Amino acid sequence: EALAKQATLTEQIAQLTNSAPSIVRLGIPAYQWLNDDVHGVRRAHATFFPDGCGLGAMWDRETMFQVGQAIGQEARATHNSATHHGDRGEDPRENGVGITMYSPNMNLVRDPRWGRAQGVYTEDPVLGSELTAQFVRGAQGTGPTDEEPRYLQVAACCKHYAAYDLETIPVDRHHFSATVDSRNMWETYLPVFEACVDFAKVAHIMCSYNAINGVPTCGDPKLLNGILRDQWKWPGFVVSDYDAWAQIYETHNYCPNMTCAAAVGLNAGMDQEGGGTRAINQLQAAIDSHMTSPEAVAMAFKRLFRVRLQLGMHDPP
Repeated sequence: EALAKQATLTEQIAQLTNSAPSIVRLGIPAYQWLNDDVHGVRRAHATFFPDGCGLGAMWDRETMFQVGQAIGQEARATHNSATHHGDRGEDPRENGVGITMYSPNMNLVRDPRWGRAQGVYTEDPVLGSELTAQFVRGAQGTGPTDEEPRYLQVAACCKHYAAYDLETIPVDRHHFSATVDSRNMWETYLPVFEACVDFAKVAHIMCSYNAINGVPTCGDPKLLNGILRDQWKWPGFVVSDYDAWAQIYETHNYCPNMTCAAAVGLNAGMDQEGGGTRAINQLQAAIDSHMTSPEAVAMAFKRLFRVRLQLGMHDPP
C-alpha cells in the first residue's frame, strides 16, 4: 500500500508486464517474471523430471510434492546465485533465473489430437487436482498440509485458465471459443483450479488464449474477479499467456481497438501482460477515456508487489 502511494501512475503501469523495469528512485530493481520451469528449472545445470503425462502416471501425491519441492529449491538456489553476481535475469533470454515460475500446466486432456497432451498430468479432474495441489505446495515451500508460510520459496502459477486443451484443431487456440455449459465447467474444468487456489494457495494464475462461450478468458470478469476473487477469495495475481491480453482485440475481435482491450482486461481482473506490452501501453489512454481507472492500475500493482514481498525480494540483504 505504501509503495503504491509513492509510485506514479506511469511507473505502476510499466510494472504490469513480464520484463518489469526498475524504479530507481524507490530502490526497486528490475525483475523478469518469465520462467518456464514446467518440469524442471530451465537452465542447463538443473534436474529435469518426466514430462506431465509421466508425472501423472505416478498417481502419487507424496512424490509429486517432492518433485515440486526439488524444482522450487533449485529455482531459489539459481536465483540467489545469479543475484549474488548482479544478474537478476532482466533479459528475457535468461528464462529460468527468476523465482516466479510458469508451472504447473494442469489443463485436462479432453482431445487426443492436442499436441501438448504430453505436458499435462491427466484427463481426470480429481487426479489432476490432487497432483497439482501437492506440486504447488512443494514448490512454494509449504508443507503438505500446513498453512501459507511467511515467505514463499518460489511463486508457482497454475495454467491455463480455463477450458483450454487444443493447439490448432479444429481451429487455432488464439481464435478458439470453447462452448462449455455450467455443469461441465464446474465438474470438469474448474475443480483443479479450485484446488490450486483454495488448498495449495498458488501465487498466480495464467489466463488462456481461448474464449469461453464467446468471451476471451483474459477479459472475462465472471471468470477472473468473479470466481477467483469474489467466490474463492483468492488474493493472488493474474498473468495472461503470452500476448493473450492483447488478443482480446487482435484475434478474438472482442474489442474494436487495443485501448478497449486494455480496459476490458484490467477491469475483468488482469494484473500482468505476459509476453509484451501492447495492451498495457494503452492503459493511460483507457484511463483518459474513462474506460478504466488509476485505482484499477494501483490494485494490479499492489497484487504484483505483494508476491515480490512474499518472496523476500525487498528485504534487507
